[in-house]
Amino acid sequence: MISRVLSILLLTTCLVSNSGKVQVIPVEVDSSREAEVIRITLQKLDQVLKDKNGVPMLQVQGNIPVVTIGGNQKATKKMNDFYQNKKKAFEIQQAIDFKQAQEDYKGRSEEERAYWEGYGLGMSYMPERLDEKVISLVENNDEYTGGAHPNSWRYAQNFAPNTGRRLTLKDITTNEKAAITFINQELLKQTNKYEYKEYFFEGYEKNIKDILTEDTWYLSDNGFVVISNEYIISPHAVGILEFTIPYEAFPYLKKEYRPLSKGVPNEMTSPMENKVY
Repeated sequence: MISRVLSILLLTTCLVSNSGKVQVIPVEVDSSREAEVIRITLQKLDQVLKDKNGVPMLQVQGNIPVVTIGGNQKATKKMNDFYQNKKKAFEIQQAIDFKQAQEDYKGRSEEERAYWEGYGLGMSYMPERLDEKVISLVENNDEYTGGAHPNSWRYAQNFAPNTGRRLTLKDITTNEKAAITFINQELLKQTNKYEYKEYFFEGYEKNIKDILTEDTWYLSDNGFVVISNEYIISPHAVGILEFTIPYEAFPYLKKEYRPLSKGVPNEMTSPMENKVY
């Protein structure tokens, strides 16, 4: 979850009226620390793409982060360039899915078209930790192109606020190789718990090592989190799993990446037309 700070240090407070509209209310900011503020704005991507006859072909849902790191234009630009590239790749996938949906619809009978609901594509982000050392965001994706259910997957990105550069396991650990071994052992220990015993594929243990990549970990308020996507050790019905190693139980994490008792001001906002998380 996002680091908590005193309300006087927030740039805005978001209120939802009875009509459901979001109001962004300015709040006085401590000007002595304004330059340190980290702001994440989630810009809405929702739209419905229709064919020339107005038939919905693709429902697009999600958001894209726009980052402001107070007093650091270089780091701000680096992070925003990263997410703009993500947005461009998403738009390319939109075009691919839209064309595929049109071809699918065209090949259906009139009776089948009566049950047509279109394809779906989603990509959304949620900040999980914002402070002097780490900006961690989780990326959720889903895609439906017919069939029994949509496909879903989750990634994460971790950045150094002072440079805007993505952090790697090597950056945050005292010994990368030993840390990976420890993490895999911890994943095995957690999956062996009684409450998980029916969740996994038979012989899943041999695939534990495939869960952790540079795209499937992030730092939360509570610990080092590993994302286990569908079909690696468990079926779609189980969903995407997350396993948390508490900071105090992770000996290979560098001290500077453990949460500080007092963070910089930070906020997550959305413009009025966007969804507020």
